[in-house]
Amino acid sequence: MKIGLSILLIFVTANIILAQKLDPPKERVTYKQAWDAAMLDGRISQDERVLMDILLESLLVKVDSSQVWESQWSFIMPQALDQSGRWPLVLQNIILGASLYGWGIPYVLHAQDGRWMIGGEMISMGGAFYLTYQHTKEREITHARTQMMRYGSLLGLRYGLGVNELFKLDGGDQEDDRQTLWAWILMTSVPVGYYGGDYLYEKVDPSNGQAWAWTMWTGAAGLSSRLIYNVFDSGPDYPNISHLLANYDAEWDRYHEDLADWEKRKTIAELIGYPLGLYAGYQLTRNKQYSFGDALMLIQGWGYGYFNTMMIQSLLTDNEDDEVFYMVNSLGAIGSALAYDRWIKSDDYSFGQATLMMLGSASGTAFGFGTAILLNLNEKEPMLTLALLGYGGGTYLTRQILDVKSNGALSQSSFSHVSLAPTVLPVFGSDQKLRMTPALDFRISIK
Repeated sequence: MKIGLSILLIFVTANIILAQKLDPPKERVTYKQAWDAAMLDGRISQDERVLMDILLESLLVKVDSSQVWESQWSFIMPQALDQSGRWPLVLQNIILGASLYGWGIPYVLHAQDGRWMIGGEMISMGGAFYLTYQHTKEREITHARTQMMRYGSLLGLRYGLGVNELFKLDGGDQEDDRQTLWAWILMTSVPVGYYGGDYLYEKVDPSNGQAWAWTMWTGAAGLSSRLIYNVFDSGPDYPNISHLLANYDAEWDRYHEDLADWEKRKTIAELIGYPLGLYAGYQLTRNKQYSFGDALMLIQGWGYGYFNTMMIQSLLTDNEDDEVFYMVNSLGAIGSALAYDRWIKSDDYSFGQATLMMLGSASGTAFGFGTAILLNLNEKEPMLTLALLGYGGGTYLTRQILDVKSNGALSQSSFSHVSLAPTVLPVFGSDQKLRMTPALDFRISIK
């Protein structure tokens, strides 16, 4: 018993002495001074982190002591802003500024001289760049946020055009203030949609893939609503020739009035469809992990669905009703997008893989058409059948050769990044002493 206690006492004493050697106060002060110096720029770079770790080992400072000191800085260390989507946002606003505000502002100010139009275009491009640059300077501008604001701007413009159509606002006489109201509405609708998209991003915080998928469903719903409405309201009939000959002006004016009213009703159906699509898209995407490539798969699923449904209808029916034909195409496109969504549920596609899938499907379709031509199958049925088979074969074979990551692997970090920076590498010389050797840090990240 006494021997055991003696051994335990010796062990504890040795451990205390060793601990003092491994974490001496003087070396802790040296490490703290080095850490403070590295933090003068407000952050610790990767190279500084390597050097600090080497210093930690060489000074025999305990890791626990260094973590306590470093944790004191964690509350004041600024987090780097993700501004990966800043440049496309600046570019889109420059394009909108030149295409809308460059001529719109001189128009509403009744500027007749052509130099105002040309000068307005130039100034609007520079103004759009400066205002967007300042607006995004200290903000988190991800690709997801950019997509939401981009689509919000376009959707706002569509509603502005719809309001002008519904209230019969047009260019007309420029001296009449009411006739410039349509331009004011267009220039107001774009920023309203822009900030609406930003608000939805702040509220929902979607990933880049979710943002693209969400906006895809919104647009598909608006277009489908318009096409579905056409089936139930086919529009006015063309005036009878005998009526035109009897009372040409009255009949022609009545026809154009009925046509304008019909276009308004279609526009109302479309504008109602967008909020419905916005809600449906949110429900379809909110609990799913989409990479940017996944969203591209849904978009191409919608596009191929529309095209393939068109070919299937041509094979199975001889329906000459254009409204029904286009409505079924739009419903087939939605069904195809839902099928693609289920198909990729367990996968995360990268941008490159989604692009290869699109090219593989298109190449397969072209191969089917080409085979029919070479076999001199000029009839509609065999040619479209081979095209559909080619699409299916191309899609299947392309998927088989791709190594797609499992769901969630890319959804939070879909990006491409290339960096080249100077660095130092710790190496041991022939005398077994540690030295710093200059080097270049070259990195490529593609997800």
